[in-house]
Amino acid sequence: MKFFVIFCFVALISATLTANSLAFKTTAINFADDEISGKELFKNNCARCHGADGTGGKGPNLTTEKKQAKWKDSDEKLIAKIAKGAFGMPAFGDKLKPEEIQAISDYVRTFQPPPAK
Repeated sequence: MKFFVIFCFVALISATLTANSLAFKTTAINFADDEISGKELFKNNCARCHGADGTGGKGPNLTTEKKQAKWKDSDEKLIAKIAKGAFGMPAFGDKLKPEEIQAISDYVRTFQPPPAK
């Protein structure tokens, strides 16, 4: 009888763990399939230094005309800066996928210079 009770207890725990791990895997797969916007990627990776709106802080202000002019004609310089980092900025090329870096670049290019005073 003790063996039967122990067997049932182990079987119940095993079934519960299996069900929980399957639910976790399903959640992880669904999460990985969701696209994250450039704005969300910027918020999660860049805002702590560049500010939530790109106006700077620890990192430079990305909304100025001078900064925006650097990548006005092409994403190439901005994408390279995000991927490789520079001057204290970490490289994100190993952390983010190319399409995520592109999404951040696209979002940064939407920043508008602050209004003239």
